[in-house]
Amino acid sequence: MPHGARLAIYLSTACTLVIVFASLYPYSGWTDPGIGPLSFVSKPFPKHVLWADFLINFSAYAPLGFFVSLAFGKSRGLLISSLSCCLLSLLMESIQMYLPVRVASNLDWLANSAGGITGALIAWHFPSARFSILKDSWFLQGSIGDAGIALLSLWLFTQINPSLPLMGSWVLEEGQLLQRLFIPHQFAPAEAASIALNLLSFGLITSLMLRPEKEKLAPIVFLLLLAILIKSAAAGFLLKPSVFFAWANMEAMIGTGTGLVLIFIFRHLAPKARIVIAATAIIAQIAFTNFTPDIASPTSELFLFDWKYGQLPTLNGATSFLARIWPFLALAYLGFIYRKV
Repeated sequence: MPHGARLAIYLSTACTLVIVFASLYPYSGWTDPGIGPLSFVSKPFPKHVLWADFLINFSAYAPLGFFVSLAFGKSRGLLISSLSCCLLSLLMESIQMYLPVRVASNLDWLANSAGGITGALIAWHFPSARFSILKDSWFLQGSIGDAGIALLSLWLFTQINPSLPLMGSWVLEEGQLLQRLFIPHQFAPAEAASIALNLLSFGLITSLMLRPEKEKLAPIVFLLLLAILIKSAAAGFLLKPSVFFAWANMEAMIGTGTGLVLIFIFRHLAPKARIVIAATAIIAQIAFTNFTPDIASPTSELFLFDWKYGQLPTLNGATSFLARIWPFLALAYLGFIYRKV
């Protein structure tokens, strides 16, 4: 197995799951189109190409092509990665024929395939050994570090959706959110506590996968700032100007500050103690999102967006779904490393 292949396998698996969930969203309304599932391949290309959609489709498969190629090494990676991306895209577009709310497109297939091949070509010239050395200098070697990086990557992906709160899955219904954005409202301690608990679990999980000499607050703060940068950049492209910084409310600021203080207090505890605290925080966060009646559906935040292209529901559905399952993935990861330490 090539050096660093385990991490590449984890990340390519994560990319594949995201692509499948996004491609089949909203997972309902299945019907027989009455024509063959591959009939879209022979249709003429549309006269007007939405280049924003083309770029999104291209970008969705480029990371997959990159990581699959790294997983198989230079000799076989380019061919295997290119073929797998093309076939996966063909399969997803064919299944979309049975979803009336989705449009199977040969142009989307072309964009996805081009993205996968480009990612594979980049990996073919990429010094994977240098990447592995950098990774090993910060993170634990073996499955603990590799699976943890994949878990953090999934969380960072959810931050692309600016309508989801920072460090939480506390999403209010449309009318309530409008009121909170444009009308002064009473501070919600429960929302701030939810964000603090999520950040605490996120920070402790990060500390558990770092090398002992790197267990400092700086890497956690760096990842948090990276998430803020991703969310702000996405808001600049996707949100209405009037709600550009809607995610950065008082609850988010106080919750984030409280979470950082708690991480600073607990980060030097024994690994098993940190695992228990992180798991407790995640379970409390799940309780917030499951026993509170004002949790929204994944599509109720779409009114905030000023993005007119067809991939917005796909992006919103995928990120919202991942935000809701991430705590359960994190619990599984904590259970895995509890047996290792």
